[in-house]
Amino acid sequence: MHTRRGVLGWVLLTPLAASGCGWTPLYADAETGPADNELRAVRVEPIPDRVGQRLELALRRSFNPAGVPTPSRYVLHTTLTVTLQDLGIQSQGLGTLGRVEVSGTFVLTDAKTGQALLTSTSHSTDSFDIVGSGYSTVVAEDDARNRAVEELRRDMVTKLTLFFQRRAAGAA
Repeated sequence: MHTRRGVLGWVLLTPLAASGCGWTPLYADAETGPADNELRAVRVEPIPDRVGQRLELALRRSFNPAGVPTPSRYVLHTTLTVTLQDLGIQSQGLGTLGRVEVSGTFVLTDAKTGQALLTSTSHSTDSFDIVGSGYSTVVAEDDARNRAVEELRRDMVTKLTLFFQRRAAGAA
């Protein structure tokens, strides 16, 4: 029992000691406050198709994870292109490896004026195995699409965060 208290004390006091020496978390950024407020004010326009719906919902969750009611000052328009290719081909002509490519061009506009503030493109590629079972292949392809959408979401959020940070720094 005495050992557990010692370990528990060590676990609880280590973050306090580390914060006293100037340690800050690697991904903590004091400058993200303005970007977070701006991201919450982005309204994501509907994106067609199933992959677009997944991206749309993921972006909305990323911009405002707590669901704080915020008036929209920006509108995000996104156009997706999804391509599917067979990469590995057997001598019988059957595919063994597939690739999903998702490209998204997005435009951030001011909600009041309609002026384009940022135009950018993000691209993501993921692969999956094509197996004899049709169901397994469909599930693997769907999973590859989900991974590609997640990669695209991360890239778009990063680009928008950088845009808002630079904009806040320029205004200051």
